[in-house]
Amino acid sequence: MVRFLPSMLEPLVAGIAAAVGVTHPANAAMQDPATDPGCANVRVAIPAELSHWSMRSPLTAGNAPRNAPVLAIGRAADLRLAPLGEVQPRIAPGKTPTPGSYAGLAMFQVALPGTYRVALGQRAWIDVIRGRSGVPSSAHTMGPRCTGVAKLVDFRLRPGRYVLQLTGAPAQTLPATIVRVK
Repeated sequence: MVRFLPSMLEPLVAGIAAAVGVTHPANAAMQDPATDPGCANVRVAIPAELSHWSMRSPLTAGNAPRNAPVLAIGRAADLRLAPLGEVQPRIAPGKTPTPGSYAGLAMFQVALPGTYRVALGQRAWIDVIRGRSGVPSSAHTMGPRCTGVAKLVDFRLRPGRYVLQLTGAPAQTLPATIVRVK
């Protein structure tokens, strides 16, 4: 019976580790509660600013700035992206996209100056553009484990109209939102 003890404890230890946010490096990319078995019995409090994350609406991203839809601040969307080769980026992406990946554009309006956070449900390159210039990010991190949020990137923005340019997404549907955090 003793020789089976390690195999019996392994699921228990993995569950405790997942509950406190410790993951094995090989599982670090698996954060979607629908596909990550480590999330099956874990309840995670989503950050207050992302409380609308689970109320996403479908939105087809533009393949050029002229047909980019508006993504309202504080609303979440399942963006339907296009194959990379069909998208005309506003500026050259800050990172070379992977061949065969997806891309898209959305517009958003900033009314108050502050820090705005772009949250994505999978990894993709984020460019925020004002006019013809990219805005540098001020912070970035992975999303909280088991929430379905994979990536968070902050930008300090002034009032005005911006383009959200997403490139290098591995799938055609990309959950996304933009929120003001301070």
